[in-house]
Amino acid sequence: MLSRLFGNQSLKRHARAIYDQLSLAARDSNLYGLDRVPDTPDGRFELLALHASVLFGRLSKRGDQAEEIAQEVFNILFSALDHALRELGVGDLSVGKRIRKLAESFYGRIAVYHGALMLKGEEEIQVLAAAIGIHVLDQPTHPSAFATVLATRIRNWALDLEETDDEILLRGEVPLPRG
Repeated sequence: MLSRLFGNQSLKRHARAIYDQLSLAARDSNLYGLDRVPDTPDGRFELLALHASVLFGRLSKRGDQAEEIAQEVFNILFSALDHALRELGVGDLSVGKRIRKLAESFYGRIAVYHGALMLKGEEEIQVLAAAIGIHVLDQPTHPSAFATVLATRIRNWALDLEETDDEILLRGEVPLPRG
C-alpha cells in the first residue's frame, strides 16, 4: 500500500518535471513576435501542442510506465489550460466546452505532427513546415521561412529525445530544443 502511494508521488513528481520542461520549450521567447508565432493564448496553445506531440511521441515508445507518465503530463497540461481559461475570464459554464474543444484540437495536432515526423529527410521538414504554417502560424497557403526554421527545430528536438536514455527521460530530465 505505502509503496503504491509513494510510487504514485514519484510518478507525479516526474510528470511535473516533464511538463515544466515542455512548458519551457513552448515558451521560448525567440519563437514569438513579428513574422513568428503570435503571443496570444491561441499561439501559446499551438506551440505547447507542437512540443507536446514530439514528447508524447517519444514517451509512446517506452511502455507502461511512460504511458502513465504521459497521461499524468496530459492531466497537468489540461489542468493548466483550465486554470488559464479561468484567469482569462472564461465563465465556469463555458470552461468545460472550451477544454473539450482544445482537447480535440490537441489530438488532431498530435496526429498531424506525428505523421510528419514519421517521414524522413527533406519531405519531413516540408510536411512539418506546412502543418506548422497552418496550425501554429495561421498561414494556410504559403508557410513563412519561420515555419521551416521551427520545423527544423522540432525535428532536431525529436532526434535529441530519441537519443535520450529512457530512464533519464522518465525521471523528468527532458532536454530542451536547441536553436
